[in-house]
Amino acid sequence: MEQQVTDYFYLHQTDSTNKELWRMMAAGREPGEFTVVQTGHQTAGRGQGSTHWHSEAGKNLLFSVLLKPRFLRPSGQFMLNKCIALAIRDALASLCHTHRFEIKWPNDILADGGKIAGTLIENRITGRTLEYSVVGIGVNLNQQSFPSGISNPASLKMLTGKTFDAGLCMQAVIKEIKARVGSLRSDDTKQINTDYLAHLLGYGKQMRFLTAGEVIVGTIYGVNAFGKLLLKSTDGAEHAFDMKEIEFLM
Repeated sequence: MEQQVTDYFYLHQTDSTNKELWRMMAAGREPGEFTVVQTGHQTAGRGQGSTHWHSEAGKNLLFSVLLKPRFLRPSGQFMLNKCIALAIRDALASLCHTHRFEIKWPNDILADGGKIAGTLIENRITGRTLEYSVVGIGVNLNQQSFPSGISNPASLKMLTGKTFDAGLCMQAVIKEIKARVGSLRSDDTKQINTDYLAHLLGYGKQMRFLTAGEVIVGTIYGVNAFGKLLLKSTDGAEHAFDMKEIEFLM
């Protein structure tokens, strides 16, 4: 495979690939940018907030990559979220041309409406510097059976009937991450914003949402610099929602 990473570590099992990278740094090591930790099974995989990422052992792509986005102000860190979401979406679309891949705000990836990938980005900010970003990525590749509590899951094998190689898929994702982070480093934020909205679920379309126990109907018209979802409800009111303040009713 083409080498796209600084260092690469594979673990048959770990609690969390994000935690593995943080432990490396806590031990006094200084991994290079784009260092990757991949595993076949996570015993404590995490999603956004308090959610967990379920993955059947040996069936999926689970890895974390270290970024050093010190060129980016901490106030602009959501631009990094956009880059990662676009990179995963683009990589999966390149592997599976005949299906629709969308970004569900803030950075989940849907395939034909089913959740196929998730991201957990953990940042370390020192003063005014975004010193480290550990990007944890989970992609459903070959799993076909999921717990009943998981809503509308999808995998590449469920979509195509084919078995996918996790290493090749990881290289495709990393290649796209490097390209998107390179664009961000060059301050090409206009294209990143345009592409993010072009692939954002519900952008410019009327949908139903749940917020504070109430169902509202509205249209997503953007995402602000702090990552809040901008929504205009049918009564004309404009809202800005943070993560966990709103739920999509698919």
